[in-house]
Amino acid sequence: MTSVEDLRAELTRMREENAALTRARDEARRERDEARRERDELRTAILGMPAAVGVMVGPEHVFTLVNDAWRALEPSYEPLGKRLVDVIPPPLGPRIASMLEPVFQTGEPLIAANVPFSLPGSTERRFLTFHYSALRRDSGEIFGIVFHGMDVTRQLRAQEEVQSLNSRLRTLLALAENAPDGIVVTERGRVTYANPAFRRMSGYGQEIVEATLPDLVDDESWALLEARRQEGASPGAVQASVTCCRRDGSTFPGEISTFPIRDEGGQIDAEGAIFRDLTERRRAEQEQQSLQEDLIAAQQRAIRELSTPLIPLARQLVVMPLVGTIDSARSEQILETLLQGIAAHQAAVAILDTTGVRSMDEQVASSLLRTAGAARLLGTEVILTGISPEVARALVEIGTDLSGVVTRGTLEAGVAYALGRRRRSKRGS
Repeated sequence: MTSVEDLRAELTRMREENAALTRARDEARRERDEARRERDELRTAILGMPAAVGVMVGPEHVFTLVNDAWRALEPSYEPLGKRLVDVIPPPLGPRIASMLEPVFQTGEPLIAANVPFSLPGSTERRFLTFHYSALRRDSGEIFGIVFHGMDVTRQLRAQEEVQSLNSRLRTLLALAENAPDGIVVTERGRVTYANPAFRRMSGYGQEIVEATLPDLVDDESWALLEARRQEGASPGAVQASVTCCRRDGSTFPGEISTFPIRDEGGQIDAEGAIFRDLTERRRAEQEQQSLQEDLIAAQQRAIRELSTPLIPLARQLVVMPLVGTIDSARSEQILETLLQGIAAHQAAVAILDTTGVRSMDEQVASSLLRTAGAARLLGTEVILTGISPEVARALVEIGTDLSGVVTRGTLEAGVAYALGRRRRSKRGS
């Protein structure tokens, strides 16, 4: 028979077992609740992730979870409980499913970067970087695939903008480094960049950095630039001809154009300046001016020669027809041409025809008389022809003394007189 002590021992054992079972049950419940809590937290985290996340199970890739970011990629699709090939229509769905077979079979992840895609009904091209990874049980068995994707459109476009900006900067730097004009950038008044052309023309070399803009021009030029800045509508935008200073103290004529450099907020944080050495241009201008002056002088000489022609009519007889207005310079030309012609042709008679003279004042009359007197000193008789009534009246009014000068009304009469005198001279000899 079972004693009371045995019954009591059995009861104690049963109570201990019951307590152990209760503790085990409570522990299992706590672990289950903890697992559920962790699962819920993980699910909440996945659903709230900015990246697109989706979970597919089984070899047919049935969706069991997708977050809002995944739905945003394909808002027209309802994936939960459906196979991948049923969610994404062909040809894309079957193509992705075939790509996922190795992931499900071997566990090797599938990664693709910057894949282009467009949302249904949209022409906007976007880019996605995605990662497919195998889901395993504790035993290591693969039971599904998790998808993680990021819309990298903004990053790619920012990267493209940076690349474009870098390309532009390289282009601008190449232009500046190879420009024939000097280019200088100053920040807070000091030079931070000078291209090779300016380093050469200024003689500073690399030591140009840390110089100031006033160091590069003389005081008068700097005062001019400051005045132009005050007058200008755009701060810092100035263009002027200046005297540039080299490092050795010598100067050269130049032209400077300054302009403001603004930051992203529109504030001026630097100033640019373009220098042009005008030495060669000034030398070329001076040479051109000298050539032009020589040309003008040659033209004037030709005009004077054409306006005071000396025409030999017969042996020892020359004619100089005068046309236009006679000033002091032209009267000297008349005198010089007549005397040279008399000597060259050994003329005994010279006819000055004034038919084409527009007017004659005292100065012109005195010049003609002086010319006639000089010719007589050479043994040549001067005949003045073509005096118009207006010119004759003017000569009388100013009291011109024409004694000793033969006058005839027309050139024809003057030539007849000269030829007759010549014949008389021959008979007398």
